[in-house]
Amino acid sequence: FTGLTGEYGGNYGPPTGFCWDAVHCNDEPVQDDPNIFDMNVQSRVDQAVEFAKWQANLTRGAHIMFTMGSDYNYEDAEQWYQNIDRIIHYLNTDGRVNAFYSTPAFYVKEKSKEAVTWPLKTDDFFPYADGPYQFWSGFFTSYPALKRYVRELSGGLQAAKQATAFTSSKSASDPDAGLLPLMKALGLVQHHDAITGTSKQHVASDYAKRLAAGAAAAREHTAVAVARLAGASGDLSFCPLANVSVCGPMGPGNGGEVTVVVWNGLAQEREEILEVPLGFATGVKVTDLFTNKEVPSSTVPALPSITNYGASAGGYAHTALFRAKLPAVGYASFRIEAGAPGAEAAEAAGDEVVENEFLRLRFCAGTGALCEMVDLTSNTTIEVSQDLQYYRASVGNDKDHFDTDAVPTNDVEADELHKKRFMREAGTGVSAQASGAYIFRPNSSTPLRIADKPTLKVVRTEVATEVQQTFGSWASQRWRLAKGQKHVEVTYTVGAIRLEDGWGKEVISRYHTNIKNNGTSYTDSNGREMLKRQRDFRKYWKLEQTEPVAGNYYPLATGMHIGDEKAQLTVLVDAAQGGTGSIRNGEMEIMLHRRCLKDDSRGVSEPLNETQFITPYNQPGLPSGQHYGPGLVIRGTHYLLLTTPKEAAKAWRPLQDRVYVRPQLAFGSGVQVKAPSASFVSEALPANVQLLTLERLSETNLLVRLGHQFGVGEDDELSKPATVDLSKLFKGTVTAVKELSLTANQPRGDVDKKFIDWKVEDDPADIYTKAGDDAGSSITLTPLKIKTFVVSLTAVDTVFV
Repeated sequence: FTGLTGEYGGNYGPPTGFCWDAVHCNDEPVQDDPNIFDMNVQSRVDQAVEFAKWQANLTRGAHIMFTMGSDYNYEDAEQWYQNIDRIIHYLNTDGRVNAFYSTPAFYVKEKSKEAVTWPLKTDDFFPYADGPYQFWSGFFTSYPALKRYVRELSGGLQAAKQATAFTSSKSASDPDAGLLPLMKALGLVQHHDAITGTSKQHVASDYAKRLAAGAAAAREHTAVAVARLAGASGDLSFCPLANVSVCGPMGPGNGGEVTVVVWNGLAQEREEILEVPLGFATGVKVTDLFTNKEVPSSTVPALPSITNYGASAGGYAHTALFRAKLPAVGYASFRIEAGAPGAEAAEAAGDEVVENEFLRLRFCAGTGALCEMVDLTSNTTIEVSQDLQYYRASVGNDKDHFDTDAVPTNDVEADELHKKRFMREAGTGVSAQASGAYIFRPNSSTPLRIADKPTLKVVRTEVATEVQQTFGSWASQRWRLAKGQKHVEVTYTVGAIRLEDGWGKEVISRYHTNIKNNGTSYTDSNGREMLKRQRDFRKYWKLEQTEPVAGNYYPLATGMHIGDEKAQLTVLVDAAQGGTGSIRNGEMEIMLHRRCLKDDSRGVSEPLNETQFITPYNQPGLPSGQHYGPGLVIRGTHYLLLTTPKEAAKAWRPLQDRVYVRPQLAFGSGVQVKAPSASFVSEALPANVQLLTLERLSETNLLVRLGHQFGVGEDDELSKPATVDLSKLFKGTVTAVKELSLTANQPRGDVDKKFIDWKVEDDPADIYTKAGDDAGSSITLTPLKIKTFVVSLTAVDTVFV
């Protein structure tokens, strides 16, 4: 801890020597019985006082905090409290330190009363390291399939809340409402050893199973809601396996005609190229059922239809693409029927140039890779190549200082083993640290190529052009440049990662450009602020870099960019990943997949090696938790944009919302709809404001959360404050608007009462000030501000249905 709490040297538990859990730690107790020869009150008090003095020197003010507990603690709570009671009593009797039970809230309140000026920290702590060669930048990508599943379901849940808000008289938190199982599962997976990818694989599988059950219930409930809104003549259903070209309603024998109702969860109209599996034909004709006009469509070869472990998923050979215009917070309907056969992939003949109204890409025949990119709007050109590569995962290179076979049985043994394993002389480059679920440690700063030259095929249609690349036997990519889009989609399929050479591997996508970024890049902080990253540099302390690659990796929740005065290259991701634009000038790399052969000694106690099967963990005398069978295959998409720096945010910020809140497609074979299109807002929100949450709370109350989506100074116009009148947002009579806390668990007024006006060094006038009050239903959002409200209407059902 730093700042208000002082600093524990990397430990978030109790002071060293004062852990009395019995099960996980068993430090010397406070023995105060004079009839026992080992009475130790004075020595224990002296140790506590010395630790308090040491910690007091690392923070400002007179108050410090001992955090008494840690992971899995208080299984034997009585022993804890007996010893805490004694140490508090004897510290106060001694008089040098005043000790008492407290809470974080009370501690912060007392710190705020002190006449102290605090340093102001405006960045984060990434990448964290608990010693030389030990950077916790591996978990940014660990369990990539689970991370992507969570992201996909999170965006889908927001759309489901919207659709069901206008059709159900039940609360969204009602167990019968259908969304609660998914809400619970997504809440559970936010645990710091779940979404991070730092659990054992069988635990991650349990998280995924709960998510799947919740998603199934949510899909069924949402399909009913969407069918009711559209006046569908039959049942609708979603296709959760569309990414592997499986969708029952689009399969053979469906009659050759399918209705698709597409929900848009964004607060602005949008135009998208939608992709659906196609099994009943080799070509399509698509009609907008609101205008009764045919929309541009085409058919392309589908991506390989495989499961997460490489077996055939039984999907269709073709994919239908069509252009769809969708209303804000609403839906549009389309009819898909058999049409003329689509295009097939052709081998590249020389350099291949792919372009639309906004971008031009050139793939060079000599390398089989992208080699040039042009923003046609500004005529900005960069040299750029992209490749799939991998680092070999280090297994540790200091054999004299650790025992690779030793397995700790408790926290005390684990701590001692940790110390033995990681004895080293700083700066030698020699360490026992292995790469694993937490730790990213390549055995070299130079990655290896998966293939010397990928094969290249091209598919050209009136809707989009695709370039297909194959990198050996276990990696491939599809580039898709759609008409009317300012970005190119790069969909990769990686795995199972091969282990025949005896090395674990960390697979990356690397972009090499002639952009002069001088080791500087920007990564997002949970999709909000963009934080500046500089090679081998930390703003608030002097960094002694021991890992030039892992020590420059950062979490990408939504993306990153590099640039110079002429060009900015931005990559958005569809799931949390690790990446960097600061290792080498003009380069970005993003980690896609990981497979390691050693545990990194941070508590998982097994290698990060996702396989289809694992032996049970509780069979005495038999191998425990052994991974075997096929390895994990993952598929994901990156979104690549080239712009001038001035125009960059205007392009990537809205795309960031589109990637997260994807259109939700409900299918019905032979189904007719009475209301083919509808929007449930009176008008679209301003271009820089997004509807982050719309959820039904009761028959007359909606939970509404709005967010300004642009940062300070990112755009001349869109970074300005935006005003929204909530009384005019919905198509009904608004009777009341009440602002809540960000998490919607207390009135805004109660939060204001708790506001602390901290005294900070070099305090900018516009940072950490109390939010201003809004006048009635008209609310103003400053850059990246989020506000939460309960909006009361006369009756939601009668207004919207």
